[in-house]
Amino acid sequence: MSVTGIRYLTDWFIPKISDHQEVTQANRISDRRLLVQRRYSSPFTIAPVSGMENLTPSLVDEILDDAPADVICLVPKASHYLWPARERAKERESDVQTMSEVFWTVTADDPRGFLNKNVAYARRVLRQHSHVQRVEMICEASMKLIRVGRMPNVRLSVEYEYEFGSEALVKALEHHPGVNVVLNSNPNGKPTRAAMRHAENAGVRLLDMSSLMGILNRP
Repeated sequence: MSVTGIRYLTDWFIPKISDHQEVTQANRISDRRLLVQRRYSSPFTIAPVSGMENLTPSLVDEILDDAPADVICLVPKASHYLWPARERAKERESDVQTMSEVFWTVTADDPRGFLNKNVAYARRVLRQHSHVQRVEMICEASMKLIRVGRMPNVRLSVEYEYEFGSEALVKALEHHPGVNVVLNSNPNGKPTRAAMRHAENAGVRLLDMSSLMGILNRP
């Protein structure tokens, strides 16, 4: 473990990624890196890390100063990265991804640059809204909408639930403090009454995409 608390879970990660149908082999390069061989694309290296609640640009530098890696993977499901950390990794020809993102990106020719499809869709749609000047990513699943004129900005997290209950809302708010909108990107998803009451008590709005697009028209 490093002085900043970074732990490398290489040996734990190898059997996990090896189970992916597109992976032919995963080998330990060192105690901090592994090489993933794929069926139809070139191999790539992963640094599987744990031990931090939020991955920052300075931690990205520490990881990549140790040795290059195509992808820095955050292993714990509860962990996430600040968007500037991902931008810093890109500057260094690397990338930062959650474990879920890594398992999706295994099929891509270039494993770098993948974004969760629900987040990517929300960002793309919201960028096109006439009252949104720009969208600024905060982390891998939250963003700030800078609206035109003097309209107040909106901070939102992107979730995906079929039945959006209060437990899912609590988790979203703990994971993304400071948001005033929780977006359920599942077009077939429905919030429970308990979740709506919790949202009202917490001072946030639990919305689907259609409702959010309408609210963005209002001051």
